[in-house]
Amino acid sequence: MNNPLQIKTVGITDSPELIDIEKPEQGLELHVGSNVFRNTNGVVKLQGKEQLVLETQSQPLALFLTMDLYDEHGTRIGHIRRNTLSAHSVGRFTIDVKLANEATPDDPTSVTVGSRIAGHTIFEACLVQRRKIRITVGNFYTHKGELVTVSPHYCRIGTSLTLFGDVAESRGGAAAIG
Repeated sequence: MNNPLQIKTVGITDSPELIDIEKPEQGLELHVGSNVFRNTNGVVKLQGKEQLVLETQSQPLALFLTMDLYDEHGTRIGHIRRNTLSAHSVGRFTIDVKLANEATPDDPTSVTVGSRIAGHTIFEACLVQRRKIRITVGNFYTHKGELVTVSPHYCRIGTSLTLFGDVAESRGGAAAIG
């Protein structure tokens, strides 16, 4: 339910123990490799800068990606806004969106970004449950020019930071890495 507070009365209303208060929905849960960021707003900060945002839509069920793409020198070379490549990014990158009506349990709703130049996947995220998103592939650079690598087992930024199995509570804010 999207109502911030909804009270459902059960039985006699004079008795406070018989009132069930439904809590509002919490934020998104992001799985980055084997790491979990709970109750996020969908923003991922890498090395202190917001670099990507994941959003969900309930009707129809969809996953949206907004992301800045950088090269190994930290120069911005591309931009994606809600699954749409900017005009100068189209020649360099591809984006593939799998909608809910095309999805299967083995192949869920997802967004995949590929490199036309290198010929490999740069980023992939899939909607596992309505509010749970798994980043399954990452092979892109931060604004400082450090390589971000995401595999099913870890998330690594450059050679200085590797996260394995960390769980963080974001309290409605961004998932901060690095």
